[in-house]
Amino acid sequence: MDQSLSTVSRALQVLQAFSYERPVMGVSELARRLGLGKSTVHRILTTLVAEGFIARTDDDRYRLGLKLHELGQLVVSSLELRQVAHAPLERLRNECGETVHIAVLEGTDVVFVYRFESPSTLRTFSRVGRRVPAYTTSSGKCLLAHGDPADVDAVVAAGLRRIGPRSITTERALRDALAKVRADGYVISVEENERGVVSIGAPVFGHDGACIAAVSMAGPTLRMTTDLVPRFTRMVRRCALDISIGMGFLDRRGEARAVRPLSAGSGAAGR
Repeated sequence: MDQSLSTVSRALQVLQAFSYERPVMGVSELARRLGLGKSTVHRILTTLVAEGFIARTDDDRYRLGLKLHELGQLVVSSLELRQVAHAPLERLRNECGETVHIAVLEGTDVVFVYRFESPSTLRTFSRVGRRVPAYTTSSGKCLLAHGDPADVDAVVAAGLRRIGPRSITTERALRDALAKVRADGYVISVEENERGVVSIGAPVFGHDGACIAAVSMAGPTLRMTTDLVPRFTRMVRRCALDISIGMGFLDRRGEARAVRPLSAGSGAAGR
């Protein structure tokens, strides 16, 4: 076995050695349980402590660290998001007749984690697990606009390539677009990722007010006409709000937060 793989395997063995019955252990006990040398176990523990996966106790023993809890919460959150999103997303698809998604940010890309496909013969291509540059999609711009500014910096640093006919290709244009998303509460993307496709996105917030995902609907320009876009936009925003409420998004009074109302003429597809 490759040395690096062997080290990873041993680190995983150390993590899995802890249990409800033995939540705290010392180096000697871990070494005995795993059949490894004390120096090897100590070296692995030192690395895991530095990374937050193991915590050292006051009596020089060890327990599992909070980093594992954080990772576990990510998994639970992803599963919970799909469960909460199922009914609102299906209802949105049935109302608009177009393909609808929910996506999350992963690095500089958005990843579609759930979708309902349009019943129409002419429809947009997508699949669960598909990765797309965040700056080229309505859902990606929602996530960037309401997320960590460092994520925007990373997207800019990675380069703003022209993916679709109307992709954003300058930092100034991207930052202006994200400011508009924050002001409007939604975004309309026209041929930024794919020719002939319009998408409308709105952010999904979690219980702590952080943007955890985005809802989007996408369809061909011949169906996503200027006169229909305002109605579609309201549908997408209502779906995003329903999912946010399902994820525990409340205001300080303990009431579900309302979506900012659409201003007159705010749904123009030429944006």
